[in-house]
Amino acid sequence: MSSANLVSVVYVPETVYGVPDTPLSGVTAETTRFTSETLSGSPTTTESQNIRTDRMSSGQVITGLEVGGDLNIELAAGKFYEDFIEAGMMSTWTAAASLNTDVTLTPTDAVTATLTTVGDMSTIPIAVGDVLQLVPATGTPVTVTVISITSTTEAVVATTEGQAAISSVTMDVTLPAYVDIGANARSFTIAKSYLDVQHLLTTDDHSQTYPGSLVSGFSFSAAYGEIVTGSFSTMGNDYIQEPADSYEQQIVAAGGTVNPAATTQSLNASVDVPLLTADGTSATFCVENLTITLDNGLDPSNCIGEAAPQGYTLGTAAVSVEMSIYLGDESYDTFQPKKLTQEPISLTINMQNADGGYSFAFAAVQLSFPDPASDGQNEQTMLDASGTGKVGANGESALRVYKLVGEQ
Repeated sequence: MSSANLVSVVYVPETVYGVPDTPLSGVTAETTRFTSETLSGSPTTTESQNIRTDRMSSGQVITGLEVGGDLNIELAAGKFYEDFIEAGMMSTWTAAASLNTDVTLTPTDAVTATLTTVGDMSTIPIAVGDVLQLVPATGTPVTVTVISITSTTEAVVATTEGQAAISSVTMDVTLPAYVDIGANARSFTIAKSYLDVQHLLTTDDHSQTYPGSLVSGFSFSAAYGEIVTGSFSTMGNDYIQEPADSYEQQIVAAGGTVNPAATTQSLNASVDVPLLTADGTSATFCVENLTITLDNGLDPSNCIGEAAPQGYTLGTAAVSVEMSIYLGDESYDTFQPKKLTQEPISLTINMQNADGGYSFAFAAVQLSFPDPASDGQNEQTMLDASGTGKVGANGESALRVYKLVGEQ
């Protein structure tokens, strides 16, 4: 018998696509965190059509091999999530830029404030629509979205509702590390092992290895009363049934490193999604649930003489968002008039806790939805919007993901 709790999945970035890095003594593997997984090398088969007078089947033959699957997750801060988001965006994280200066944050209403600094914010630099963090030496960072820039030392920002004022406090004004959609496919060698199933009663764990694994897409869902969940989908170009010890054990035996999974707190949709902006304004309308999806449209290159695809061509990076919004004056005015014109709106969704988190920024989303309907007696009237993220008016990435820091 084998326990699902004793299935381990590790990954190593590849220097050459589809080729596990060597020597293993220099390899550092990271351990994934997941709630379930479907990684597999699954053969496609065709039954022979040969006719036999004894009416027996001539059997089936392998005509292809599908490599990959999903890692279903609870979203949290940590290297595994950052690596797979980066690989899914097919780009690299741009390093954070900070300015240490005296900061004043003056609320102008419940969801808007004026950010004033002594230092020159153009050195970061910042732009309209950027997510910024005001990071104290100790304590909880304040996350805002830039609405407009008045000068190099002043900007109007969207804040969480009821954000307290800050009066001349020395802080880091930080443009967090971010990643835009690109075309730089980053591959991993992914390995799965069964820690309670050993080969021939030895200490060698049975396992499989999936070289050339690309992150074909991801999705994240936040719903009130639930942990933020999601999945990373992968596609590989090779499949190895390890004959003895697992790939993970081989790394350790060679003197390489296998880092354990992080223990950061999972994001909670009820309290860890503090700021959502629509068209640069902090939203006071109520969102019950939302889902963010990226699909890279990978198309396999299937070659004669090779069972598994030898690579994948990159399709359109399809970005979508779905939201279930309580109907009210603000939500009606924000979304309803634009569904027939398909005028895009910008959206920013922050998910963060004491360990950190992420901000998902859509430069231009075109939404479509039915008119809010009465579903029955005593039911809530909802605006169920879904839409496609497109390139911004000035060429901005359809989706940008920021890496938010947690408590200091």
